[in-house]
Amino acid sequence: MKTLQERIHHIQNLLHFDDAQMAEKLGLEEEAYQRIIGAPSSEFLEQLCTTFGVSRTYLEEGSGHLFTERPLPIANILAFRDARNWKQFHTPKDLAISLCLESSELLECFQWSGEDVHVGEKQKQMEEELADILIYSVLFADSIGVDIPTIIEKKLRKNAEKYDVKKAYGSAKKYTEL
Repeated sequence: MKTLQERIHHIQNLLHFDDAQMAEKLGLEEEAYQRIIGAPSSEFLEQLCTTFGVSRTYLEEGSGHLFTERPLPIANILAFRDARNWKQFHTPKDLAISLCLESSELLECFQWSGEDVHVGEKQKQMEEELADILIYSVLFADSIGVDIPTIIEKKLRKNAEKYDVKKAYGSAKKYTEL
């Protein structure tokens, strides 16, 4: 992204918000939002960072991670399930099967693609399949009674021990081969 305005629009697109929705989340009128993004103040940038978890470095320089932290909408996923009374069907076995099925659907995006990484025309389909995988992951975690951030942090620590930076940097080898 070249300009600050382009980066703001990129964030807006990633969030799937139009100008009115962005303005509402920021407590602004749509016209005010449109005017401000033409020449955003430091205070406005800070508000974007705070409201949406956007990295200030990304906004100002176009480098680094886009989001500092964006929590999964776990409560929304569980509420969606509960509103339909589906928890009764969500056993660990069935959710594990569903995760594998959705992962296979993601793989279909690459089938017969000719190239491993050039499937841009299937971006929307990949996003939907990945969303299904993440939703089922949240439901699976709930079914076995684990906290997602806790198990991720625990696994990252374990992987850091297996894959020492000095040995693993730039290598695709498994830790047993390093």
